[in-house]
Amino acid sequence: MFSFAVDYATPSALESERDRQQLGLTACRTRPVRFHGRVTDGVLSLRMALQALGAVVWSQDSWATELEHQFAVLDPVITVHPDQIFFEAFSQDQSACGIVVVDRAIFDTEGEVTHGTTNVDFTGWLWAALGEMRTGRETWLRIEPGGFEVRTQGGGWRYETKVDVPDEWVRGFLQLQGAMALPGTRLRCRPVDLLAAIRFLSFNKARVSPRALRFELPPNEDARMVLEPFEHTIRLKGAGHQSESLRRIRTWGRRRLKLLEPLLPSADSVEIFLKGRALPTFYAVQLPGVTFLLGLTGWSSQRWTGSGSFDRLVADTGTDESLVQSALEKLRSRIRYPVAGLADDLGVRPEVASKLLAVLCQRGRAMYDLQRAEYRHRELFESPPDPARLFPPDPRREAAGRILADQQVKVERCEIRETRKQRRLKTPEGKVTVDTVVRDWVICGTVCGQPESSTEIVLDDNGRIIFGRCVCPFFDHNLMNAGPCEHMLALRIASDEQRQQHDT
Repeated sequence: MFSFAVDYATPSALESERDRQQLGLTACRTRPVRFHGRVTDGVLSLRMALQALGAVVWSQDSWATELEHQFAVLDPVITVHPDQIFFEAFSQDQSACGIVVVDRAIFDTEGEVTHGTTNVDFTGWLWAALGEMRTGRETWLRIEPGGFEVRTQGGGWRYETKVDVPDEWVRGFLQLQGAMALPGTRLRCRPVDLLAAIRFLSFNKARVSPRALRFELPPNEDARMVLEPFEHTIRLKGAGHQSESLRRIRTWGRRRLKLLEPLLPSADSVEIFLKGRALPTFYAVQLPGVTFLLGLTGWSSQRWTGSGSFDRLVADTGTDESLVQSALEKLRSRIRYPVAGLADDLGVRPEVASKLLAVLCQRGRAMYDLQRAEYRHRELFESPPDPARLFPPDPRREAAGRILADQQVKVERCEIRETRKQRRLKTPEGKVTVDTVVRDWVICGTVCGQPESSTEIVLDDNGRIIFGRCVCPFFDHNLMNAGPCEHMLALRIASDEQRQQHDT
């Protein structure tokens, strides 16, 4: 267990009067964070987003009750940044993550703000009490470690001096950042289209397999969702993409989308981030001043906190510790940092900067802003945990190491594949269309005496495996759903020297 003190002076509470209401969230006293602000706009958005976060944490829906093992409910993590406030929490089955992103522009701030990251007391009672918030009342949000003098009845008492946090919970927060940073496809759709899919699934129960939610990206057309096994198609009007040929991306665990249903009628738009077949999917519901981000694993029984769920996709070669510290100092100096900006400031290649940021995320010292595709400084722990404890030895990586040691890998082809795409970017003069070049590495080889060119992988420019195939039984049974096999990992490492020679 990874233990740290969680010390609350009093429980969080909602104080409601005739013309004024105050949501007081008690922060952990050992890691004080302070924020006092009057909500000038977006009271309804804030209430609905926090209710959706509570539904992620506290609701017991069918997908959770079907699991044999249940996990402890742990308080959300809150991060106060100069421009935004983040609330993050896992569901009880740890297959879903809810993140509330609040724009600080909707607040009229009072007093000194103490930036940082801490836990906040968030009980089931408080979740239910959020329904009492009304837009017609002056609304205040208070986050601080001290107690709140409130007159709300029925709040109860909750005082914790120490919580034994499971290693897997800590690992889940770290792996979440890595999963968000994976390359993928970004779609912008209307809330009504996603709501149509949720409503259809509510009234139509699939009694046979497959039960996937399939996204199809036909060239020169809007993307569409197909609900299996009904083959019910919902066109995502206005959801453009850059795919030059028909692509299909299948995801599972679609019943968890019901968590978004209360938000969609009031939403301005929805962005969907598809990381790949059976890989995590993120849904960002944009409300006025507030964004609710729902992160779903590839299927319901897969957990964010599972060992090695997503870290196998990232290259595991060593990094220069002095560069890691330099990247951390640069990250502290700005609100947000893009990979390209950090690469320029450190004088390194973008793929090196990306790896440095990934290392900081793995240590709990940075977080990934999915919508902006930028990184932020965030100290998740008082002292970073031991990575070897959170990410135990991986049998597949160890097997790949033995394959390399026995010289059973032959790289037959290692070449760059460039794809030209058009992207619309925001500039001070408005949106412009620019031509960009996406560079991937295509690597083929023979591993462990298998047939010639039987193992193939495709790496993106950051060294992540985004596609692979092999003739081994593990790949035949799992495809890429459980990550790359030992032969793919060995082939990737064996190709490091050729790829580095090309870059020099």
